Amino acid sequence: MPRIVVAGSGFAGVEAVAGLASRGLCDKYECLWISPGKVMSFQPLIPLVASGRLRAEDIVFRLEGFARSLGAELLDDRVTRIDKDKVVLEENGDLGYDFLVVATGARPAFYGVPGADTYTVPLYTPSEAQSLYEKLVRSEASSVAIVGAGFVGVELGAELLWLNKEKELGVDVAVIDMLSEPLQLLGNPAASRLARRILGEMGAILLMNHRVARVEPGRLVFSNGDSVEADIIVWSAGLQGPGIEAPREAIGKGGFLEVDEYLRVKGLGGKVYAVGDSAIMRRNNCVALKMAREAISSARTAVANIAASISGGELRHYKPMITNCFPLAGISLGPGDGILVIGKSIALRSNLAELYHKTVLKYYEKLLERQEK
Repeated sequence: MPRIVVAGSGFAGVEAVAGLASRGLCDKYECLWISPGKVMSFQPLIPLVASGRLRAEDIVFRLEGFARSLGAELLDDRVTRIDKDKVVLEENGDLGYDFLVVATGARPAFYGVPGADTYTVPLYTPSEAQSLYEKLVRSEASSVAIVGAGFVGVELGAELLWLNKEKELGVDVAVIDMLSEPLQLLGNPAASRLARRILGEMGAILLMNHRVARVEPGRLVFSNGDSVEADIIVWSAGLQGPGIEAPREAIGKGGFLEVDEYLRVKGLGGKVYAVGDSAIMRRNNCVALKMAREAISSARTAVANIAASISGGELRHYKPMITNCFPLAGISLGPGDGILVIGKSIALRSNLAELYHKTVLKYYEKLLERQEK
């Protein structure tokens, strides 16, 4: 039987497998879903696990029942290499495919900074966030330095500052970035000003214009020779591609997979699609931001194009909505506070981000838990 493989089980992976099943493709094809650990983690709420407002198990979902209900086979493994017509798995070796959807997400980027991958916590998984929370409430740390003042850095900083006040921990929280303002890469000065104001009101130590030259145990050394000590150093300075080997033309800047306007990975024969955080997705000169909505939307387009390829239909262009040219983002900054970013000039103080994410979380709880019954 012909085989469609989906690699990854974040927002894009779940959407891809559900889409294949809804189109009846898992009846005609073998649908094989590769998922390390056979779980989905709800990434946007990881900072709330670090503050104890949620626990790790609140945002991690088992996928066996969901996969079974869709007619997909779930395999606990990881893709390490992609070639034309086959992938190489970490545990199970070579695996052939007729179509492949790569939805493996991204990894923390350390940019070659000495010691960064050894002496910092990337906080990219719920278990890492849970461990950070437990260390803080057990008074095993009196200072936290967060490297990176993008989405994750400012959200985590706000959550830890709230925790510090709520439990009177006496922990210093520093947010550090090589750029001059928090959230600067959004290109929205109003959002940067709001983030600086809110974090300042909460008691954050903001160290902007500080480039990390190296990381030592409990110490950050900057390019100007200054240094900061911290009991815990969290690294949230950016992302890189999924770390999957592939032909040279398939790998773009930062290790992300290069795709065409139909989301087909370049150099792999037109039957491999990459979606969500694993890919560089463009529209004209604009690049899609690494957001859950883009992951879901791109997965839907990839599945539609696989169906069209099978039926002889017309392929659909992918048109990202949330890009660096016009960012749309909700940033949660502790209970009841946050920033809503609309384009390059509008930023509103709002708690909409947390409300939205918790609403979406309930959807996935019902979707995945219902299938387990």
